[in-house]
Amino acid sequence: MPETQPPTNETSVIPFDFESYGVFVRIDGNLQEMVDDAEKVLRVSLLNKVRPVRRKTFDLIIKLDRTTRTRILYQNGKEIARGGTRRKFFKFFDSVIRIAVGELAPGLVFLHAGVVGWKGKAVIMPADSFKGKSTLVSELVRNGAEYYSDDFAIIDSAGLVHPFARRINRRTEDFKTYDISVEDLGGTSGTKPIPVGLVLFTEYKAGARWSPKLLKPGQGALEMIPFTLCLHDRPDFSLEVLNNIASNAIIISSLRSTAEKFAKTLLNYIDKRIN
Repeated sequence: MPETQPPTNETSVIPFDFESYGVFVRIDGNLQEMVDDAEKVLRVSLLNKVRPVRRKTFDLIIKLDRTTRTRILYQNGKEIARGGTRRKFFKFFDSVIRIAVGELAPGLVFLHAGVVGWKGKAVIMPADSFKGKSTLVSELVRNGAEYYSDDFAIIDSAGLVHPFARRINRRTEDFKTYDISVEDLGGTSGTKPIPVGLVLFTEYKAGARWSPKLLKPGQGALEMIPFTLCLHDRPDFSLEVLNNIASNAIIISSLRSTAEKFAKTLLNYIDKRIN
């Protein structure tokens, strides 16, 4: 149910109200600076797919307060985080806003996955954080694949994957993060929705050999469930989309070697099996 914005005592603060991917959001706070900083972050986070609106009810209300000692983040009236440096606080907000929109976006399923396009078909690689999906996406782009996302596979009811080409988030060996653009890789980004050709479940293991196991549609759909953001809020729609993908795409699972060695192997496999 939409959340109705309660009265606020901070009359000098102007909230930022917007729509993104069909989700209506209000960003509020006890200081205008907090609201303005949040707007700057979310415009980057959501690739500026942000349309300011004027309305009284919202699907999501996020409030960011700052006191003399700390910063506090509320989601629909519930405190979900406090403290941290300004950089860490807004990095967490960046994650919160993307996930919340992904959970609520009507008519779309957001999968936590890396995505590239290869000869008109999407290659989706569901994975948790720290499993190397950004590294693999980067290497596939270096080898000619179109960049779609290293964050979410955004899939509509027809089974088409939409671009979400944020800057690619990479980590150093000591887990420090940095961003690179698709241009840094000498690649290009996809610009239009494309059907799913392959879903790959993989992770790096030293010395691993590529030995793809073909999953049946039912098993493939089940394997995608843990990465599906909207499953809790819209289980029927989520399962319908996942089953559609599983029925029309090849779904495989295998450990892999380093991304540098594996990228060409994967693209050659796709050429033989799909294109």
